[in-house]
Amino acid sequence: MKHALFFAALLLASCKPASAPPAVSVDGAWARATVTGQTGSAAYFTIRNAGGEDKLLAVTSPAADASLHSTSMDNGVMRMRPLASIEIPANGSIELKPGGTHVMLMGLKRPLAAGTTLELDLKFERSGERKVTAEVRPADAGTGM
Repeated sequence: MKHALFFAALLLASCKPASAPPAVSVDGAWARATVTGQTGSAAYFTIRNAGGEDKLLAVTSPAADASLHSTSMDNGVMRMRPLASIEIPANGSIELKPGGTHVMLMGLKRPLAAGTTLELDLKFERSGERKVTAEVRPADAGTGM
C-alpha cells in the first residue's frame, strides 16, 4: 500500500499544471494602401493577451493571399522571411509593425485605397478564430514593410 501511495504521489507531482486560458484581443489593425500597379501590401496590428500563452497560427483574407512574415536587417540588406506562427506570451503583447513582424498580402484582388477597410481572419492555437477589420492608410504611412 505504501508503494502505491508513493507512486500516486510521484505521478501527481510530475503532472504539469494546466495553464490559464488566453484572453486575446487585437487592436489598431491597419493596412498600407497600394499605388497604381501594385498587387501586394502589408497589414499590422497589436495582439494583447491578459491570460495564458497562445500562438497566432495563420492569417487569411478574402482580399489577398495573406501570410505571416518578419523583416530584419542583415549586413545593411533588408530581408523578409515567412513565419509558421507567432508566440503570444501570457500576460503580454506582440506588435506587428512596419520594419518588423507583419502580415504580407500578395495577389490582391483589388487595389487597397486609403479610407477603405480590409478584412482579416486570424487563427489562434487556443483562442480560435477572430475576425479583424483593418483601416487602409495612405501608402506612405509608417516605414518599411
